[in-house]
Amino acid sequence: MKKTKLLWLFLGLIVVVNLTIYLSRCCGEATLTLVGDLFPVICSLVSVLCLFTAVRKFREWDFTKVAWLMLFIGIVLYFIAEVTYGFLEIILKVDMAVVFPTLADYIWCIGYIPVFIGLIMMISGYRKSGFPMGNYKVYGIMGPLLLLLLSLVIIFLLVPIIKDTETTGIAKFFYLFYPIGDLFIVFPAIILVYITSLFGRGFISRPWKLLALGFIFFTVSDLLYSYLDWLGKYDTGNIIDVGWNIGYLLIGLGGIYQVEMIESLNEVR
Repeated sequence: MKKTKLLWLFLGLIVVVNLTIYLSRCCGEATLTLVGDLFPVICSLVSVLCLFTAVRKFREWDFTKVAWLMLFIGIVLYFIAEVTYGFLEIILKVDMAVVFPTLADYIWCIGYIPVFIGLIMMISGYRKSGFPMGNYKVYGIMGPLLLLLLSLVIIFLLVPIIKDTETTGIAKFFYLFYPIGDLFIVFPAIILVYITSLFGRGFISRPWKLLALGFIFFTVSDLLYSYLDWLGKYDTGNIIDVGWNIGYLLIGLGGIYQVEMIESLNEVR
């Protein structure tokens, strides 16, 4: 069985188990916390291994390999953050509903940097290589759309948090950073889906479609997390945790499909 099929099955299993536990609330709070902390560690580790495999498949240190390397580094930092979060909550018994931000949040924020750099490098590399960039009217539509999404997020989610006098300045920064940072990652990822779709082969754009979809799941979960945690209604084991798990595995699938694409192209040559 192909690795992609195995990973799709694993993704389905993770979703089913997560939803069963979170919706039924059949287990105690301790089990919910354990599952909520352990599953993201497992899913992010799978994503790290998949991206590492993808990076190794590139023979030359061109912009493509470096871009994928940056994505790999970013997800490694996400994995370290997940491990740190779980260690703080399960081993050190830190009350995450009270302590925010934690060391894990700082690591997550740092992880955004190489991910964003990798996506921008990929777009810049395609442009400099002379590949078709598509109709620039499409970019003209994407720009205002991003501004509209940012405006909606700011007005309906972030402004109430900013006005909250009981929330510390550093906490406000992280509440604002996650959703805004996610949107700035989703936008170039979607652009890469558009650019690679112009090449005429569906399997070329498939990795970027999965990466973009994975980051979209991150964005939705982070938006909900920022709002719920600000209200004091988020606990580990919340249904929104499923979004992060799906996001990690979709990004991992993007890496494995990239591996299959490289192997296919090598066979043709």
